Amino acid sequence: MRKLPLLLLFITLFQSCKIYDSKSSTKEDALLFAGKVKVKSVSNTSYKFERLIIENDSLYGIGKRLNAKSKIEYNSKIVNKNPTDKYVKIQLTDSLVNEIHLFNKGKSNTLKIIGIGAIGLYVLALFAALAALLLLAGL
Repeated sequence: MRKLPLLLLFITLFQSCKIYDSKSSTKEDALLFAGKVKVKSVSNTSYKFERLIIENDSLYGIGKRLNAKSKIEYNSKIVNKNPTDKYVKIQLTDSLVNEIHLFNKGKSNTLKIIGIGAIGLYVLALFAALAALLLLAGL
């Protein structure tokens, strides 16, 4: 029974997992993809965006506002400074962007299904053990 909280934690982590393609993509492909992307900067810091857009021949990432102090580089690049906006627009210059990885919905969904399947198997095992105990007890 002590393994149950650990298993539930493990499965919960699977549910919130987002998988991005391991190979880097071009800016043009990321713009055509029009979905979630992860951008690795030259300083090897990863930033996640809802999508990439081009305005006035400049590349921008649309992402959620981050309050963490560790994201100083991210926050310093914000173009729209309205603090009430949920999403921010960040200019992605060639000197900032090192790699672009596209969100892989298929792999992410597969991982979620595996997590749900693991819960189902664990519940079935618990019911089987309970049934076996009841049979042994003669009930």
